Amino acid sequence: MSGGLILLFDVDDTLLDFAKSERRSIIFTLRRFGLPETEEIVAAYSEINLACWKLLEDNKITRKQLDRLRFDILFERFGITGADSVAAGACYRKELSSSAYVIRGCRAMLARLAATDRLFIVTNGAEATQLKRLKKAGLDGFFEKIFYSETVGYAKPYRQFFDFVAAEIDGWDRSRAVLIGDSLTSDIAGAAGAGITSVWFNRFGADRGSARPDFEARGYAELEEILSKLRRKTG
Repeated sequence: MSGGLILLFDVDDTLLDFAKSERRSIIFTLRRFGLPETEEIVAAYSEINLACWKLLEDNKITRKQLDRLRFDILFERFGITGADSVAAGACYRKELSSSAYVIRGCRAMLARLAATDRLFIVTNGAEATQLKRLKKAGLDGFFEKIFYSETVGYAKPYRQFFDFVAAEIDGWDRSRAVLIGDSLTSDIAGAAGAGITSVWFNRFGADRGSARPDFEARGYAELEEILSKLRRKTG
């Protein structure tokens, strides 16, 4: 589209409410295996899950190890014995695949942007899981292409991931590319390393620490204002 931007969207906590899906999926898994589903355990899983994803981003574990490791750590922390971490991981992922909570205002925002810009997905999430969730949410049709780290061979924030994306998008123009995501370590750091303009989608008002996104948006209205300015700037 003449004058349009190339928008690279993250999925979780940018388009879909991951916290809701994660909570639903871990509670389902604990119940399925007859394990206690206390708030302490649910909160601990969320913390462990985030830490394990960071290990994946840093290329310290594989995706297969991720599925098992988070339950190994959880069960060990709470002294849960006799539970199968591999089976629990598979159960959790299956339930997560069927859970998609669209952040309020997301569909309308994407519809407006699709009229002027080119939209793509860049995600570290598992392909089978993310595609099912995007289809369930009715969002997949807004995007020209979806890039999954497991098929690319590198995860965000690695430069190789973004080099692959650039090579696969016809008419790629780095000066018109904008990455929108909630993660400072994978999205914002990755965009910086690849020389791509970044918008940190920070709807919870988190502290950015030492990270330096090009822009910050607390919601979709603010995001659209930023993109409108960038559109005018690139002409």
